Amino acid sequence: MIKIAIRSCAAIVACATACVSHAEQVRNDSVQLIEETVVIGDRDDARRVAGSGAVLNQLQLDLADHTDLHQIVASVPGVYVRQEDGYGLRPNIGIRGATTDRSQKITMMEDGILIGPAPYSAPAAYYVPNAARIHAVEILKGPAAIKYGPHTVGGAINFVTAPVPDANAMALDVSLGSDGYMKTQAELGMRLNQRMGILVDVMDYRSDGFKELDNGKGTGFTRNDFNIKFKWEPRSALPSVLTMKVGFAAEDSDETYLGLAESDFAADPDQRYAASELDGFESEHLQLHVNYSLKPNADNDLNIKAYHNRFTRAWTKFDGFLSGTAPQNILQRTNLYQRQFNILRGLVDSRSVDSEIVDVTNNDRDFASTGLQLSSQTRHALFGIDQSLAVNVRFHRDEVERNHKQRGYLMTDGRLLFDGITRTAKTNNQAETTAVSVSVSNEFQAGALTVSPGVRFEQITGEVENFLTDALTSNDQTEVMPGISALYEATDSINVFAGVYKGFSPAGPGADGREPEKSTNYELGFRFNNEDLGLESVAFYSDYSNLLGRCRVSDYGCTVGEEFSGGAVEIMGAELSANLSTPVGELGSLATSFTYTYTESSFEESFLSTFSQFGIVKAGDELPYLPEHIAALGLTLAAGPIEGNIDFKYQSEMREEPGQDSISDGLFAESITTVDLGLRYEFSDALTAQLLVRNAADERAIVAHRPFGARPNLPRTVIFRMSYKI
Repeated sequence: MIKIAIRSCAAIVACATACVSHAEQVRNDSVQLIEETVVIGDRDDARRVAGSGAVLNQLQLDLADHTDLHQIVASVPGVYVRQEDGYGLRPNIGIRGATTDRSQKITMMEDGILIGPAPYSAPAAYYVPNAARIHAVEILKGPAAIKYGPHTVGGAINFVTAPVPDANAMALDVSLGSDGYMKTQAELGMRLNQRMGILVDVMDYRSDGFKELDNGKGTGFTRNDFNIKFKWEPRSALPSVLTMKVGFAAEDSDETYLGLAESDFAADPDQRYAASELDGFESEHLQLHVNYSLKPNADNDLNIKAYHNRFTRAWTKFDGFLSGTAPQNILQRTNLYQRQFNILRGLVDSRSVDSEIVDVTNNDRDFASTGLQLSSQTRHALFGIDQSLAVNVRFHRDEVERNHKQRGYLMTDGRLLFDGITRTAKTNNQAETTAVSVSVSNEFQAGALTVSPGVRFEQITGEVENFLTDALTSNDQTEVMPGISALYEATDSINVFAGVYKGFSPAGPGADGREPEKSTNYELGFRFNNEDLGLESVAFYSDYSNLLGRCRVSDYGCTVGEEFSGGAVEIMGAELSANLSTPVGELGSLATSFTYTYTESSFEESFLSTFSQFGIVKAGDELPYLPEHIAALGLTLAAGPIEGNIDFKYQSEMREEPGQDSISDGLFAESITTVDLGLRYEFSDALTAQLLVRNAADERAIVAHRPFGARPNLPRTVIFRMSYKI
C-alpha cells in the first residue's frame, strides 16, 4: 500500500508539472486561489455538507471571548466535554460517544494539520491552541471525517487561526477579572508589498486560580503565546500562495490530579489538600508549519503542507503513596483509610513507612511529530454529472519519550518534606510511530442529489522500547475505511442527508498485535434554512466491534499506555439545533440559538477488566462519561452600539463507571446548569468595551471524580474587556 501512496504523490506532482506547461492558457484574473487551511469553510458551506458539520465563526467567538475550549465547543450538538481544572487547560472533548478522556479519540487539527503532541504514539491531548487566538472552529461528525484521520470514530475538530490581513492592521485586547484573571493580546498585521504580508500575534493569559491551599501557595497559571505568520503570493504564471507559520507557547500552572472527598467538597469545593502543594505543570510547544497552495486552473487545486511540532512537559504531581491503596479508594472510603486521608489533608504527620510516604512523581515527557501532506481537488463532468475528486496523502512520524521520576515526601506539620531517598524511575520508555495514510473521495452531483463515496487507508508501524526492562514491543496496523454519504436538496431551503462509514482509532505502538478500535457509524439528518430560520436534526448510531480503553497515570492497577478491550458497544442518539433571527423595533434584532443532544450507550458483553474505567462490566451497562442530555440556549439582543447576550448550558448527570442502575449508586458527575452573561458596547468601529459574567448564578457541582477525587467547575467569574482594532 505504500506503493499506492507513492503513486498518488507522483500523480499529484505530474499533474502540477503538466499544468505548469500550460500556464499561459490558464492564467486569468478571474481564477481565485483560496489558501487551504479549512476543512468546511463558512456556516453556509456547513449547511451543504453531505454529512454533519458545524462552524463557529470569528463573530461568535469574539462575542463570547472564551479562553476555555470546552465552553466554545459545548454548544455544538453531538459534542461532549468533561471539565477538569475549571479553565480548560487540559481539554477533554469527545464526539458522538468517543471518550472525552484527553480528547484522544478525535482528530484535532490546527489549520488542517495534526496538533496532538504525538497523535499516533500518545494521542492524549496535553496541548491545544490557546482559544483566544482561534479565528474559527470547524467540527466534522459524519462520513466526511474519514478524510482527516487517524481517529475517525467520533470525528474531527479543526482550529483555524487568523489569516494574514490584506492591509495593515493592529489590534490590542486587554481583559481583567476575578481571581487575578488577566489576558493581554496584541496583533500586528503588515503588508510588506503587494504580494507579501506578515501577522504577529502575542498573548499572555494568567490567573491566580480559584482554589486555595492552607499554606498560601498559589493555585493559578500563566500561559504565553507567540505566533508569526508570513504569506507570499509569488509573481508566476499560476495563482499560488505560500504561507509559513512559527509558533511558540509556554505554560506554568499549579495544577494537580488530587481532588476532594465528597464531604469536603460539600463544605468547600475550592479547597485543595496539603499533599498537592508541590504539584505543577510546565510545558513548551514549538510549531513550524509551511503551506503551499497552487491553482493550475479554475477546476484544479493542489496543496502541500509540511509541519514539525515539538512539545515538552514536566508535570510534578501527587500520585498517591509509595504503597497501599489507590488515592481514589482513599477518597471514596475515608473512614476505612482515615489515617492516609488525614495525611493528604495535612492533619496527621507521616511515619517512615511506604504506606504513609507521599509519592510525588515528575511525569517528564518529550513529544515530536513531523509530516508531509499532499492534497488535490479536481472538478470535472462525466456523462453530464458534475464531479469533484479529492485525494489526500500524508506521511507522518511521531514519538514520545517518558521519564517518570518518583520521589518520596513525609507530611510534617502540614508541609511536604523530601525523605532524601533516591528511587528508580517509575516509567522510562520511548514510543515511536510511522504512518502513511491515503484518502480518496469523489463527489457526484446530479441535479438535487449529491453522493460522496470515499475511502481511507492507514498503514501504521510503531514500537515501544522499555528502558527499565530492555523490552521491545511493536505493533503494525493496516486498515481500509470506506464510507459514503448522500445529500438531497428538496428545495432551496430543505435538504436531507444520510451516511455510513467505518470508524477507526489505532491501537498503541506497543500493543503487540492488539486489534484497533473499530466501528460502523450511521447518520440520518434533515436541514431547513431560510433567511431568518435554521433547523437541523440528526439521528446517529455507532456499532463498535472493539472499544479500546487506554491507561493513563490517573488509572491505577495498569501500566501507562497499556490498552484494554471493552468488546462490542452500541452508542446511539439524536442531535437538534435551531437558529432564529427576528427584528426588535426599528433598530434592534434578537438572535436565538438552541442545541440539544440525546445519547444512549451500552456494552454488549459481560467481562471483568483490570482497567479502572471498565472494572466489572455487565451486558447492558452504560458507558462512563456520556451524559444522556445536553442542551444550550443562547439569546443575543443587538440595538445600535449595544449588544447583550445570555447563554444557558445544561448537562445531565453522568456515570463515571459502567452501570445500569441509578447513576447515584456509584461514581458520577452531577448535573449542572450554568448561565453566562455578556454586555458589549461599541464606542466606534475601533474601540469596544465588554462586560462578561461566567456562571452568573455561581452554580457549583462535582464535574468529575477523575483523576483523583471530586473536582469543581469554575465559580462565578466577572471579566471586563477592552478591545481596540484598526
